[in-house]
Amino acid sequence: MAQIIFNIVFLLVLAAVIILNVGHRTSIDLFFREFQDVPVVAIVFLSFVLGVLYAFCYTVYWKIKKKIRKPAPEKGKKKDFPDDIPPLPEEPPVSPLL
Repeated sequence: MAQIIFNIVFLLVLAAVIILNVGHRTSIDLFFREFQDVPVVAIVFLSFVLGVLYAFCYTVYWKIKKKIRKPAPEKGKKKDFPDDIPPLPEEPPVSPLL
C-alpha cells in the first residue's frame, strides 16, 4: 500500500513539473552541434531515459562479470588437498640434540 501511495505522489509531482515547464524552451550544445528551442520537458525526459539505460547496462555488466569469476571458497568449508601428501607421523621425531 505504501508503494502505491509513493508512486501516486511521485507521478503527481512529475506531472506538476511537466505542466509548469511545458512552455519553456532552451538551447543545448552537444559537442560540436547546437540545438535551438528544445522543450525543457524533452531534455528532462531524455536525460532520465539515458540514465536508466546506463544504469541497466552497468548492472548487467557487473552481473555477467560476477558469474564469469570463480566464486570464493566459503568460510568454514574444508579445502580439498591432493592425495600425494604423506600423512603426518603419529609421534614427532626426537631431536638428536636432546
